[in-house]
Amino acid sequence: MREKIDLKLALILLILVVLSCGCTDNAILQGVQDADTIQINDMLDRQLTVPAEISSVVATSPPSTILVYMLAPDKVAGWNFVNSFNHTLMDEEYLKLPVIGGWFGTKTGNYETIIDMHPEIVIEGFTTDGEIHEAIERRQEMFGNIPVVGVNGSIIFVTESDPTIEYVGELLGCEEQAGDLIEFRSSILSEIDSKVADLPEDQKVRVYYAEGPKGLMTDPSGSQHSQVIDICGGLNVADCPLTPGNGMTQVSIEQIMNWDPEVILTSNKQFYASVYSDPLWASVEAVQNKRIYLAPQNPFCWIDRPQGPHLIIGTAWTAKMLYPDLFTDMDLPQLTREFYSKFFHYELTDEELDLLLSPEPGSGV
Repeated sequence: MREKIDLKLALILLILVVLSCGCTDNAILQGVQDADTIQINDMLDRQLTVPAEISSVVATSPPSTILVYMLAPDKVAGWNFVNSFNHTLMDEEYLKLPVIGGWFGTKTGNYETIIDMHPEIVIEGFTTDGEIHEAIERRQEMFGNIPVVGVNGSIIFVTESDPTIEYVGELLGCEEQAGDLIEFRSSILSEIDSKVADLPEDQKVRVYYAEGPKGLMTDPSGSQHSQVIDICGGLNVADCPLTPGNGMTQVSIEQIMNWDPEVILTSNKQFYASVYSDPLWASVEAVQNKRIYLAPQNPFCWIDRPQGPHLIIGTAWTAKMLYPDLFTDMDLPQLTREFYSKFFHYELTDEELDLLLSPEPGSGV
């Protein structure tokens, strides 16, 4: 009888031990789920400790900042540059964010300013290998305990941006929004590719990208600054050196007359406002046929400077400008409304939409 009782006690003790182990495991798992921080690997495979839920982000260059704004606008802590529009197409709460500069172009970033804002992470884009690890580690040293997350700077290229969009979406807990952006981008690129991929060379539109107030600077094919022309099957007529970095190679009006483009794209309002009345340009085919197009630029330029994931709507615009007969089925106004609503977090009025797609000199849009 005593043996039976001892056996029962042993079984009860065994059950209690098993249950105790199960509770311990669950507690550990629960502790992990409730932890304030998590371990991640950035896109350079550096291991970092970041908040489990990130709510404040500083990015050190416009492409990354714009990506964060498109995916999770409430997490943007500040802008890298000031927009100078009469009426910026952005909600007031985002317009009020401070301008903090960054390490791009003129390199206006200031460590103390950013540290005093107490962002939870800093996002640093990289585009080359070599010493990039050392450069980001130096940046990390300057920012102290604020994690510097390296992300692939290929976000500046419309056709290569998916991995960075996906990574930042996961980092910031907005995977669904990142997926929507990737799907929007894929749909537009697929439509464009289906119509221009097999265009014979002699049927491609000859395009000049006019930069600067006089239109006498440009970027040739292969430049990140003129990528929308290449993507959309245009023939970039600029036979000139590719200037690294900021681009904008100086050319002469005589060269442009010799290239004689059918279409001129520009993002410079001053050039757009004066080109039709400038006798120097009068003999150029694009001027004679009134085929000069000012890219929409509010709140960010659609085709160049700053580059970033927002250039996908500019790619659709470019395709429509270069080949209107090929893209009669592309509803650019509807695409624009959808893009601004989903990714610029702004509902366009009919007037704002008209000014974007049919800009008037001096309109500020």
